[in-house]
Amino acid sequence: MAINFIRAAIIYVFIIVAVRLMGKRQVGELKPHELVITILISAIAVIPLEENSMPLANCLVPILLFISMEILVSVLSMKNLWFRNLIQGRPIFIIRNGKLDQKKLSEMRFTMDDIVDALRQQGTFDISEVQDAVIETNGTISVLPKAEYKPLTANDVGISVKENGMPVAIIIDGKPISEYFNEYKIKQSEIELVLQTVNRQPENIMLLTIDDAGNTFLIDKEKK
Repeated sequence: MAINFIRAAIIYVFIIVAVRLMGKRQVGELKPHELVITILISAIAVIPLEENSMPLANCLVPILLFISMEILVSVLSMKNLWFRNLIQGRPIFIIRNGKLDQKKLSEMRFTMDDIVDALRQQGTFDISEVQDAVIETNGTISVLPKAEYKPLTANDVGISVKENGMPVAIIIDGKPISEYFNEYKIKQSEIELVLQTVNRQPENIMLLTIDDAGNTFLIDKEKK
């Protein structure tokens, strides 16, 4: 039992490091070659957990090879446009100037249900409101609404809006966070000052954020 636990822990740590090396992407955002590598790694990692007699090297070496290949493909994709298009493909207009391209729809084996569902996920419930729609290389859809259906912006109505910056979490689940982003640090004394302003103790806060203008947003912890 102890051997199984140790083997599982080693594989777990190795896979975590491998995924970090490949970069941060959600499953739905994976390019085709990234998805293939992810599936292969998952399949190989299971084998030594089922076969205790198999040396761990038989699992770790192929995974390391796949990660190396993924990094190499990523580097080549950055350097060479032809290679990037070959591996990742190109974005394709499925709706252009308000007109659905049924030929492209057939080539990509997309049904109307697929398109309508994808549009709804982008907040568009009426296909007649779409000016352009593009199928991205990872299979997601990007939508450009027609001009008359676009939300008004401050620039459209000639209003000057002050930029407050992105809110940063300083309390999460009752714990102060002094370094939410790698390059964004906040002093403990500044966190305590904000806590005084909102009149709360950290342990009673689920989430507390603050932006560059000093605006705060607070969610109290629910009492159990």
